[in-house]
Amino acid sequence: MKFKKAIVFLLAMVLIGSSFPLGIWAQDHSMVIQSLDQVADLDTTSSNKDQIIVIYKAQGDVGNLALTSQDIKGGESLGEQVDIIQVTDSANIDALVAKLSENPNVLVAEKNSYIQTSDLPNDPELAKAWQFERLGADQTWNKVNNSETVVVAVIDTGLFTEHPDIKENVVAGYDYVDGTTDMVDLSGHGTLVAGCVAAVADNGIGFAGITGTANIKLAPYRVGGTFDGDKNLDVGYICAALYDAAARPEVKVINMSFGGYMVSAALRTAVENAANAGKVLVAAAGNEGANANYKGELAVPASYNNVISIGATDNTNKIAYFSQHNSLVDLCAPGHKIYSTNHDGGYEEASGTSFASPITAAACAVLMAADHTMTSTEVENLLKETALDFSAKGRDDYYGHGMIQLDTALAMVSPTNPLSIDTFTVDKPTGQTLGTLLTLNAAATGGEGDYQYSFYYDLNGKTTTIQDYSNVSTAAFTPTQAGIYTLSVQVLDGKGNTVKESIVNYVVKDKVMPTIEYRTHIQNVGWQGIMADGVISGTEGQSLRLEAIEINTISNNYNLGVKYKTHVQNIGWQNFVTNGLPSGSEGQSLRLEAIEVELTGTDANLFDVYYQVHAQNVGWMGWARNGGQAGTAGFGYRLEGIRIEIVPKGSVAPGTIDDPFIKK
Repeated sequence: MKFKKAIVFLLAMVLIGSSFPLGIWAQDHSMVIQSLDQVADLDTTSSNKDQIIVIYKAQGDVGNLALTSQDIKGGESLGEQVDIIQVTDSANIDALVAKLSENPNVLVAEKNSYIQTSDLPNDPELAKAWQFERLGADQTWNKVNNSETVVVAVIDTGLFTEHPDIKENVVAGYDYVDGTTDMVDLSGHGTLVAGCVAAVADNGIGFAGITGTANIKLAPYRVGGTFDGDKNLDVGYICAALYDAAARPEVKVINMSFGGYMVSAALRTAVENAANAGKVLVAAAGNEGANANYKGELAVPASYNNVISIGATDNTNKIAYFSQHNSLVDLCAPGHKIYSTNHDGGYEEASGTSFASPITAAACAVLMAADHTMTSTEVENLLKETALDFSAKGRDDYYGHGMIQLDTALAMVSPTNPLSIDTFTVDKPTGQTLGTLLTLNAAATGGEGDYQYSFYYDLNGKTTTIQDYSNVSTAAFTPTQAGIYTLSVQVLDGKGNTVKESIVNYVVKDKVMPTIEYRTHIQNVGWQGIMADGVISGTEGQSLRLEAIEINTISNNYNLGVKYKTHVQNIGWQNFVTNGLPSGSEGQSLRLEAIEVELTGTDANLFDVYYQVHAQNVGWMGWARNGGQAGTAGFGYRLEGIRIEIVPKGSVAPGTIDDPFIKK
């Protein structure tokens, strides 16, 4: 339950002929309830038999009900239109329901109740997920690549969201039992149901949900299940979850793997609201087909208008012995010994129409992912038209219109002129070296409307976007890391259909590293020989000054140059010179005191240049980098030696970088 701060009401009476009440009080001194914050939380340790579900009309709330603290002792607001209130005297609950039902601000008021999940005890024998191929999902698992996410709301006992075979396919839901977005599944039923929908496909573990690799996610809603195997779901919470899911545009399908044989105006109203919002509603037909007291009866919510009622078949394609049969069963799907995810992080078998329902809900989601313009009615009709009929021709009370066939249905959704990529090329053959500009070109045909192209590559398990969706069918990039690339393009048409093409095993090789060369002019010595790549140029311990320097880069594979400037005694900083020109002075007996070095050229961003100087009275200073100052200023200290290195961008410095430059 949501935690609400205790509210203490203080009455202050000022005995000077007037009073100042802090609340609204009835003549019998009971308080009129304006907000459920004024009463206690619902008592989770007691039965819900003393609770009333209230569904308001638009803009209605508890303040419109004229209830007092003598009428109710607790309550919880579950959304903008759904509250649960707890009566003070359970003997008066029927009278209070009647009173609230007449209130013009109330759509429905009824006593709260439980409804049970529609599963059967687990069979200990494990088996593979035979349901996958029986529906033709083995032919459809990787056929839909929708860019817009389709969400299936699973209203149940929650979900073990860290299950390794399902966590990648979970989006936010809500736990109405504990009043939090953090999700648990103490019962286990919800995780079994969720796995039927969207266990992750093609991840090398476990099995796959019916949705395969389509961009379909789960939104779990916990509405009951307080211990392992608990089947009780709170009807009030279910109503709140239905209202919440109905308001989410990304939710296209709602699965309800529960049922009962009662009359509930609240549940019917919440279902109607979701149907009016365009959601596909799927529910378990019930497991009482062999029960003498209930067989042939109409379970709710499966038997409501605009809900697809699903019976269960076994692995011989016969209707399961327990599956409910009646005049409103619409379709059937596998529901006997179904292999799915459990709330311990593993897998197990389960039976019941509870599992036929999410399998069907998943099929509905796949169809809507393939064609986001489909309505709930179109989805239902398509499943009925393509169902596999096992009994006498036409609909019957056991199989409905037959067992769903996702592959057949999906084939009818696919455009008659399917979107495809005719060509996808890279302008240079495999084996290019780092720094080479690569240009990708793609051309799509078919589909509907204008095309949008997205280019990206995969390297070492990481995906990097080259160019996000645009109407430009070409993209260019320069590899900055050697390795084996997978280059890809994904095309989106005007109807939301997508198709992908890849070039695999495209090799990019390392280049030979560029060389940086340099020489220095030394007092009494003149120009020294050329040094390179970190070798010292100059002197150390001879009290001889550096008077000038020349620096150049040598590279056949990169567009790379260098610029540099020096700080000269009595002159200060000189202008930058480039690529082997002298900086400093010659024949003027002036010392170099500091230096700056930068790389130039289009490939300069691929490398760092480090340089370290030996200064009079200081010794070797820290390494400077990429235009930083190295040496001294204001001390009159001469530079006596220098070493310079080029390293790949982001490499560790050749040594300490502390104090490369000091100034007085």
